[in-house]
Amino acid sequence: MRKKLKRFIIFILCFIAGTIMVPAIVSGADASSDIINIYCYDDLEKIKDNPSASYRLMSDIDFTDKDWEPVNFSGSFDGNGHALLNVKVTSTTKDTRLTYDGNMISYDTHFAGFFGILENANIKNLKLLGIEVDVTTKEDCFAACLAGFMENSQIDSCEIYGKVTLKVQDKMFGVGGIAGFGNGSIKNTDANTTLVCVDEDKENKDEQFMGGAYCAGYIDLDGNTVTIDGYDSDHGYVHDGGLVGMYILYPADTSYSGYINNNKVKGAIHFFEDNTDRRAYCSECVGEVMNWTYDFSGNTTDFTRDEVFDYSKDLYPHGNCENTEFRTTQSPATCDEYGYTNYICDTCAYAYKGNFTPKQHVVRQWAEFREATATEVGLNSGECSLCGETVYEEAGFDTSKGIDDKDEAATKVKEEKHISKLPIIIIIVIVALFLTVLIIRTYNINKRKKRRRKKNTNSRR
Repeated sequence: MRKKLKRFIIFILCFIAGTIMVPAIVSGADASSDIINIYCYDDLEKIKDNPSASYRLMSDIDFTDKDWEPVNFSGSFDGNGHALLNVKVTSTTKDTRLTYDGNMISYDTHFAGFFGILENANIKNLKLLGIEVDVTTKEDCFAACLAGFMENSQIDSCEIYGKVTLKVQDKMFGVGGIAGFGNGSIKNTDANTTLVCVDEDKENKDEQFMGGAYCAGYIDLDGNTVTIDGYDSDHGYVHDGGLVGMYILYPADTSYSGYINNNKVKGAIHFFEDNTDRRAYCSECVGEVMNWTYDFSGNTTDFTRDEVFDYSKDLYPHGNCENTEFRTTQSPATCDEYGYTNYICDTCAYAYKGNFTPKQHVVRQWAEFREATATEVGLNSGECSLCGETVYEEAGFDTSKGIDDKDEAATKVKEEKHISKLPIIIIIVIVALFLTVLIIRTYNINKRKKRRRKKNTNSRR
């Protein structure tokens, strides 16, 4: 009996120690291995501080009236079927990566897109609706909707509707519907983009690239649907394609057999090449192929190559129409569809969609989901009575704490989390101690009773 009691007491003590230590261990664990949920714009901005983590989008986020800086990213991002709406990008990355043209001349290049540079990254199930990348620069640059540069990265099952405009004066540049330059893969992605590239240097020749999927590089393509409306005004060498501007091994010493399979291409590229040493590469899938070590099958096209020989005016959508006003009609959002505004020119019939709005749900009762702190926006959650989806809305930001310094605020929040666990730990410890004392007391009582019975038995003898 004594051995059993000792074992039980040791078990209780170990339980108490574990109760105290486990929360401390968990709170100090590396959170980068966990998926971080993104509910609002403030949450999304924090990926810049931890770009190698894993993220999951839990809500549609509207970027109206915000200017997004391209993020260099090396983690995983699951859009979870949600959309980032009306993203506006007007700047390039501060960091550069080495790119090169068909002559193997290298360039230190900047990038623009929702993601500036993707390295060892995975992006999936993300919608970018109404994204507009509009960059003017004197530096070598690749601009695209989702990523300016990819290396060993994958894009899968995304949806893009947007416009990329690049006005540039340097030697190496291009615009892409999904990505700019690099390697990796793009699969099962639907991109409907308007692409505009304007070379503002009429004196010096350049290397220019445009592609409905990506500008240049060695990115595998499979199962994508690409709609392109391209406008390219160049005074150097044009490399344009419905899918890819130039297909070239990257890095140069790569030994790899790639593929461009089962893609659908629709649309047109309108371009001019103001250059006496003309090349004018522009075709329905790949503008210029530098390396033929790839599989090409199952692709379908409905593409127009429109070369212009008037170099006096740069080419733009709606550019030659004198009507500057658009008639607008609204397509309201529902539980299943995003809303947007249709812009239509009655003179030339040019039309596009803009001002996207999140899906509209009916929530009859909201509950607090996340309390506002010095570093986090508060959130409410509720269930849509029409479709059953869980919806989140911002519930304010607690500024009453008077904390200005971010590091101090973060430290305070961590301390608050630790403090919030103390009552639970104390209760568990008290209950465990009470049970231990109760068991020992019961054991002692039983032991005394046993001795009395034994004593009485001996006295009768």
